[in-house]
Amino acid sequence: MTSNLVEKGYDRVAAVYNTNRHSGTCRDGLEDFASRLSENANVLDAGCGTGYASRFLDQRGFSVTGIDISNRMLDFARKKVPGATFLKMDMKDMDLRGDLFDGIVSLYAIIHVDRKFHREILSKFYEGLKPSGFLLLLTGWGDYVGTEDDYLVKGTRMSWSYFDRDVNLRMIKQSGFRIIWTKRDKKGKGVHLLVLARKM
Repeated sequence: MTSNLVEKGYDRVAAVYNTNRHSGTCRDGLEDFASRLSENANVLDAGCGTGYASRFLDQRGFSVTGIDISNRMLDFARKKVPGATFLKMDMKDMDLRGDLFDGIVSLYAIIHVDRKFHREILSKFYEGLKPSGFLLLLTGWGDYVGTEDDYLVKGTRMSWSYFDRDVNLRMIKQSGFRIIWTKRDKKGKGVHLLVLARKM
């Protein structure tokens, strides 16, 4: 139910979202993440939305693959970053086995997935990274599960589901990552946890 709600919601608000979201979001974190990657690195943007982080990474010469649950969001991403590869996919359904990527970025995405799947998704991120690969993840700062009835566009329902900062950091470590730094990210009324971690 939650995945379907999120998919329909982002299909409906894609144009508004695309207008309001840009690469300035988490820019310092993206800059640091990018500086640690080798030239021509393969990067996954998981929950890529309309492609703001994908464009940032593409402009730095990386090979970018983006996945998202919303076809309308992906339409904008493909126009914005024609050199990247974009696939419609639910994060819960990712199969990343095989050390595919040098880095994975996931911003404002896992917070829309039922939190009972978060540990599994973190394990998939770990499996998809090459040895010593980097993960830039934005997740919950406080404990919250709930919905909104007027998200960006009146009448658009959206859901969120995430644990608090301490639980998230513990799950990231238990998935095998070494945490490099954490930041408190504030956007509008929302407060989130931004983490840069490395595969051990």
